[in-house]
Amino acid sequence: MMDIKAMVEAQLLDPKYDEEYKAQLKALSEEEARECFYKELSFGTAGIRGKLGVGPNRMHKYLVRSVSYAYALYLKEQQEEPSAVIAYDSRNGSPEFAQEAARTLASNDVKTYLFDQYASTPELSFAVRYLDATGGIVITASHNPPEYNGYKVYHRSGRQLLQEEAGDILRLVEENKEKTDIPFRTAEELIEEGRLEMIGDNILGAYDGVILAAVKNPACRDMASQLRIVYTPLHGVGWRAMHSFAQNFGLTKLYPVESQMHPDGSFPEARQPNPENPEVFEKAIAIAEEKGADLILATDPDVDRIGAMVRGDDGFEMIDGNQMGALMAEYLFSLRQGQGGTVITSVVSTSLVDAIASTYKGRVLRTLTGFKYIGEAMDTLCDNEFVLGFEESYGYLSGLHARDKDAINAAALIIEMALSALSQGKSLLDKQREIEEKYGYYKEGQIVLTLEGEEGAQKIRSLMAGFRDSPLEKVATGRRTELTDYLEDTDLPKEDVIKWNFRGDQWVAIRPSGTEPKLKIYLGSHGQSANDVRNNYRDLENSMKALLEKE
Repeated sequence: MMDIKAMVEAQLLDPKYDEEYKAQLKALSEEEARECFYKELSFGTAGIRGKLGVGPNRMHKYLVRSVSYAYALYLKEQQEEPSAVIAYDSRNGSPEFAQEAARTLASNDVKTYLFDQYASTPELSFAVRYLDATGGIVITASHNPPEYNGYKVYHRSGRQLLQEEAGDILRLVEENKEKTDIPFRTAEELIEEGRLEMIGDNILGAYDGVILAAVKNPACRDMASQLRIVYTPLHGVGWRAMHSFAQNFGLTKLYPVESQMHPDGSFPEARQPNPENPEVFEKAIAIAEEKGADLILATDPDVDRIGAMVRGDDGFEMIDGNQMGALMAEYLFSLRQGQGGTVITSVVSTSLVDAIASTYKGRVLRTLTGFKYIGEAMDTLCDNEFVLGFEESYGYLSGLHARDKDAINAAALIIEMALSALSQGKSLLDKQREIEEKYGYYKEGQIVLTLEGEEGAQKIRSLMAGFRDSPLEKVATGRRTELTDYLEDTDLPKEDVIKWNFRGDQWVAIRPSGTEPKLKIYLGSHGQSANDVRNNYRDLENSMKALLEKE
């Protein structure tokens, strides 16, 4: 049994922690102390992520310093004279944590490049490659609520670290946990000695250039002034790059949601700043109606995810992550003139892309959830073989400039596709209907259980164990035809995911979220009739909800 009180007392007596930190410790209630101390934050799907606060289960400067010191040791194992790039977004604490990380790395013999302004996750991935750095860090919690922050760690290729690599850093954290003399010098000293270098406009300008150069059909620019777009960065850091692309591409009718443009880690108009949620589009829709816009785009705070709404007959309609991935795959393959190519996506993303790739003599590679695996797979391909990487969770990459999902690269592609459709007198919704007519009907969705705290974590473990002990044999739509447990049954790295296929081309997958206290149940249905698919999906969803209510 954990002695939480003793753990709190130990930190209160430890001279490593300053008075501000100790004051927060003293203010904790018994219940709050348990939540802050019952476990340690660790690497998930996208680095370390947790609520701001004190204790081992919270994000604070001492955790950042500890992990950064371990990362410095790790980088020195990788290269004799290592270097790293550090970026940060608009979240509360991000600039301060970035400074903490930069000073720690630079004080421990890692040449460190620190952005002198907000920079996004894809801009960090690009910068690691552009500067030929050994690694990188971005301080962000992506689309999580405002009480969260996080720490994403990057490989020299520009992808996030894989679990085994992250495990090496955690080992170094553990080995140095009691170290009290971690070198930690002032930024001024480090800059003067050339150990710390501030970067900004030159790198971001180079990034803007590759975004513009990635446009596949330059002829679309001739119609750019005809497209009306509303854009919101949801109080994140996306406006700089989006505005740059609009100017360079000739988008003269880009209308920002002014009240959501300023970077603000409290996210006053988007408490859940996730472009998967239709609610975050409320103000953008009002502006789009006023301006007569054709398209609405929203990016999350660190600009790696993007959501899109398109004007339809009855107002604006959301295109979900699977539908957008399919639209992108169809468009990009159609431009390749029979060259084939490879789409990389996750095991819980739509199987529609398999049908699309097959039609164009291409192929689909399936990875575990987490764009780091897509980034890893990209490096196994020849450059001209890569077509698209995407996940159902609104993350896309169609360029070779980065190895993480890129919402600005995706925005440019969505705009290009919208212009291509406009040149035919159509919209992206029309293109989506053409895909359904060509390949059949696919519907995917999720059931998400939010289970917070120690009790919630235990419930998630219990549910996963229950599904392993008593695997699904049938659902309303039919009996099981295949079961895959990604802890045991594949050549992929071991991951806590279970997937079932059922008769009638239906499937279910279940996994704990790697970034939030949630259990995610993914559902998929396919058929030749829209009505049949809709009914089968509803039955599948009801079956799973009924099963979960029993647990």
